[in-house]
Amino acid sequence: MDYLLIIAEKLVMLRKREGFKDQKAVVLPQIVQNEMRTSLLTRLLFVTDIGFYPTAQYHYRKRDSGCEQNILIYCIDGCGTIETGSWRKKVGKNQFFIIPASSPHAYWADETEPWTIYWVHFTGENSESFFSKDFQVYDLSSDENSRNDRRTRLFDEIIQTLMMGYSAENLEYSSVCLWYLLGSFKYITQFERIRSFRQNDIIEKSIIYMQNHIDKRISLADMAGHCGLSVSQFSLIFKRKTMRTPMEYFNDLRIQNACRLLDFSMLSIKEISSQLDFEDQFYFSRVFKKTMSVSPLNYRQRKKG
Repeated sequence: MDYLLIIAEKLVMLRKREGFKDQKAVVLPQIVQNEMRTSLLTRLLFVTDIGFYPTAQYHYRKRDSGCEQNILIYCIDGCGTIETGSWRKKVGKNQFFIIPASSPHAYWADETEPWTIYWVHFTGENSESFFSKDFQVYDLSSDENSRNDRRTRLFDEIIQTLMMGYSAENLEYSSVCLWYLLGSFKYITQFERIRSFRQNDIIEKSIIYMQNHIDKRISLADMAGHCGLSVSQFSLIFKRKTMRTPMEYFNDLRIQNACRLLDFSMLSIKEISSQLDFEDQFYFSRVFKKTMSVSPLNYRQRKKG
């Protein structure tokens, strides 16, 4: 007998039980979802269903016409399988996948080592920005910099917020948390490097070099040499990743540092210019205004915070 059929039959029998021990799930009423579609703060991205299934034995879902919402499933233990059309793949610990709305699919927990998963259905005008149309299973690291515990806390925070009811504030806060949660899955490197940068990443390495020499006039050749690349190779890789040339990026960091000195020190504009090793204060002022659209003096006089 087909394995999926066996799972489906077992699931029918198990429906009489209360589901998975310690499970959590919130499904927003349609009337609430309609409200979120028209709210200025939630219409771009919002949760429709969210939950946590621990050791979800016989968990099985099959949707021949897909789901109205996009689905993210994050496996934190055990394993399962995802199937879309003729494509089938095993999913294990620290892996996740996103199924676009209206995509036919099936997924199920492994029979001997059932997965523990967090899951969320989401939609909104901007929801498609968070995944690729080319379906795949993604890996998350499991080292001390992964911050996977932060992801699970975000899931729990959204669940607990919605369990407190559907006030406008709760719905809006859940939407704001969802932006951060999905961002952690889309921008994995940025999310993880909050704690450390990757030593073998050329771009990270060069940016740290820039920051360590923020008060020096380093050249493009200096940066490329530090990364062990030719100037042309380094420039191509850097711009492809950041959409800016290395020197543009370095000048942005210098001006960012100048802003901090203008905000939090009593140094004169001339002294700041000298500290950051600009040719002179007039050149510094021109570069600053080009970047910030305001002179250093006017920037300092602005009320901030």
